[in-house]
Amino acid sequence: MSSNPVRRIARLLPAKEAPLAGITVYRALPRRELRRIGPFVFLDHFGPFGHAAGEPDDGTPPPDTVGAHPHAGLQTVTYLFSGAIDHRDSLGTVQRIHPGAANWMTAGAGIVHGEFPAAALGPRHGIQAWVALPPDQRGIAPAFEHVDAERLPHWTKDSATLRLLAGSLDGKTAPVRTYSPLTYADIALAGTAGAVGTVKLAVAPDHQLAIYVAEGTVRLGGAPVAARELAHLEDGAATLELASDGPARLMLLGGAPMPEPTVIWWNFVTDSVASGKALQARWEAGGFPALPDVAA
Repeated sequence: MSSNPVRRIARLLPAKEAPLAGITVYRALPRRELRRIGPFVFLDHFGPFGHAAGEPDDGTPPPDTVGAHPHAGLQTVTYLFSGAIDHRDSLGTVQRIHPGAANWMTAGAGIVHGEFPAAALGPRHGIQAWVALPPDQRGIAPAFEHVDAERLPHWTKDSATLRLLAGSLDGKTAPVRTYSPLTYADIALAGTAGAVGTVKLAVAPDHQLAIYVAEGTVRLGGAPVAARELAHLEDGAATLELASDGPARLMLLGGAPMPEPTVIWWNFVTDSVASGKALQARWEAGGFPALPDVAA
């Protein structure tokens, strides 16, 4: 546990380019150096992709269309800064995702979903994260929860605008069901060349935490974190201080350490490689439910 009164950077890790469907995304988790942060086991930064709102296209599916694919043992959350995406899953859910809303899909024992860009509504820019379910919850029934932006805690403090997507932060709690203690928030800092933007936040001292910078540059303890970089923070302190010399946007993520065993195999979180391979074989044999009205 750190003796520092505020969280400091333990290590700085640039996101790596990764292919996804017909696009390139920036993958901050997982990686050899860092498998997870609390229950967060996956973090992709995508976009902006697509035409301006209302601009005509040729009618072909956008390259960032992600067709039917399975998940088990985790929750996915898609969060947008701009644009719109239509979520569909094997429960029959059809939900348009807009900026600022929380969209949590609980895969549990197994679910199939796809994400289909609403191309006429402008470029898509956002984050997809996976949150591992605890070992004793990985077989629960699948579910989907959409929470509109106005229902999530959102506030201004110092030079920051904040939105809490799940868990607790700075004395506030989001109305989103999670299965382990966590923190997940969107933070925008309004620094300018003539005035440094700052914010000081109360965080859970027992949470493993990181920040991922989507836009601009953020400083912690004087150390810069640039866009597309993940800063894994030291454990223990109950205060987080952020600063910026210009506009910046970041995600704060983490939570209580995830119990073992926790294994990531393809699109699944499982207790072992063998169980991950069994889930993959089940998918390849057609053993997952179908995605209604959408070809795999």
